[in-house]
Amino acid sequence: MTSAKRHVEIFIGPIACSCAGGPSPAKQEKITRALALKWALQNEYKAEFDLRVFDLGNEYEYEEGYRMLRQRLEEVGERERAQGAAYALKDLTPAVAVDARLEWIGDAPIIEDFMRRLGRN
Repeated sequence: MTSAKRHVEIFIGPIACSCAGGPSPAKQEKITRALALKWALQNEYKAEFDLRVFDLGNEYEYEEGYRMLRQRLEEVGERERAQGAAYALKDLTPAVAVDARLEWIGDAPIIEDFMRRLGRN
């Protein structure tokens, strides 16, 4: 019997802002981990995970991704952060939710840490 796929959402904020320039090296590392997690879930673990990625730097994905991120923040008790999310996307992303529960805010794990948190590996 096969277990149901786990649902994962990755929220990636705008990479660069015209007023602030590019991301710092520390922020770039977090973005790189988010993209590596995305790649691993899409390629190595696609049979186990249903993945949705919200690129908040893409005008076509922004509205839905922003709404989902706010909802996920509220669901974990981060109401104040949810209310100010539009002004804090740089700090809130990347973010990762598993089965509709936000597990990482402002960071993304390497695949080994992700799997460990889920009780795998």
